[in-house]
Amino acid sequence: MTFEPRTPREDVNVSPVHPLGEAATLVAGIALVVLPLALAVWAAVEIGVRFLPAGLEARWFADLAPDAALGGDPRREMVEALVGRLARHWEGNPYAFRAGVLPEDAPNAFALPGGVIVVTSGLLDGVGSENELAFVLGHELGHFRHRDHLRALGREAFLAVVWAALATSGVGSTLPQTVSSLAERGFSRDQERAADAFGLALLHAEYGHVAGAGGFFTRLPDAEGGVGARLSSWVATHPMSAERLDALHDTARAAVYAEEGTQTPLPATWREAAQ
Repeated sequence: MTFEPRTPREDVNVSPVHPLGEAATLVAGIALVVLPLALAVWAAVEIGVRFLPAGLEARWFADLAPDAALGGDPRREMVEALVGRLARHWEGNPYAFRAGVLPEDAPNAFALPGGVIVVTSGLLDGVGSENELAFVLGHELGHFRHRDHLRALGREAFLAVVWAALATSGVGSTLPQTVSSLAERGFSRDQERAADAFGLALLHAEYGHVAGAGGFFTRLPDAEGGVGARLSSWVATHPMSAERLDALHDTARAAVYAEEGTQTPLPATWREAAQ
């Protein structure tokens, strides 16, 4: 018996299964294993936020606030005092709130786990009255009231699990980012409306009217301009469309809140502190 060497077939390393079929099998396998795990993580957080004591939350996330936000700007104490006044109208409030001012031109505000509300110096420079600032802060308190800040962690954990699985499998790099963007926008709309309603209630309880609730937002310039471009971060996270402003009026009318009233001017030292 003699050995006759032959040239290997050109398709020796080619799978007989179509690449699309292999991809479908891979995606199906990921879906069967990863998605139930990711959903379990999300569900666990959704359930956990209902029972996590605010004190324990504060200990867990005590170091989450950026150092730059907890010092420097002399208006921080004024903001924190206003947060405290508004929070007194929240019956059953479990938080000991702190406030921070982040030195950043773009106006923004956000709630951090543990009871920290951070506003940017750009937002403080843009408000025209205490009432306008109070609504912004009341809105952020609304996120704490509904524990949106913790639910966001659950959503991010879910997306992180899915993203890690898809990235490892090589099923495209842009899909998880697209899913994350859509989830954030779809999830935030209901949150923002509920936070608006809570902020209006606190504003009315503090001042006896809700004048100034939409004042800061109606002055936002067109984003095409130079100043408007700096406002993009606020608009992205707190979209203030005409429809949403109308919803504020509808909420105020339904709750029989007075929409006219004397607005409280900012302290004389406010503008000096901004220098």
